[in-house]
Amino acid sequence: MNSRRRIFWWVFLPLCLLAAVVPAAITYWRHTVPLSETSEVYRQYRHQPGVRAAFIRQMPINDTLRLDMTLLEAEDSAAFADLLKKLAYTDENIHDIMTTEGDENSRYTRSYRKNHPEMPKDKEDKSNNDVMGLFYKRYAVAFFHTRCEEDVNILLYANMFKTVNINK
Repeated sequence: MNSRRRIFWWVFLPLCLLAAVVPAAITYWRHTVPLSETSEVYRQYRHQPGVRAAFIRQMPINDTLRLDMTLLEAEDSAAFADLLKKLAYTDENIHDIMTTEGDENSRYTRSYRKNHPEMPKDKEDKSNNDVMGLFYKRYAVAFFHTRCEEDVNILLYANMFKTVNINK
């Protein structure tokens, strides 16, 4: 009887461990994009202290447009201010942003040069720009990786007054 019980536990415990680990591993790998397929912005800021980074493939923008998006969420106001400094905002701009009234969907949007959110937009070639949404009450910055000038226009103009749900 004692050896049967021992065999039972030697079989039962590894099976329980396997039953717990396999679904977690499948879920993790299914939702992870290989680093080589993420954006340059994600790779640049993924190890920023106090900031959680996510790369979302084919984020729905409207009924016809889906774009890749990099989302950076700061843990607190200090980490958010540090992130804004790296994005080339001045101390005065940061103070104004941090003290602006609004709700959690309030945002600033602007164009920036592809893969370089710290640089101003390319005025000559609009297709060389991406769009950034700054959700200041959430301490979050969303980078929309566009493919053409029309994508930039849709983001900046058509969706300017609509809510963009970054919680998907």
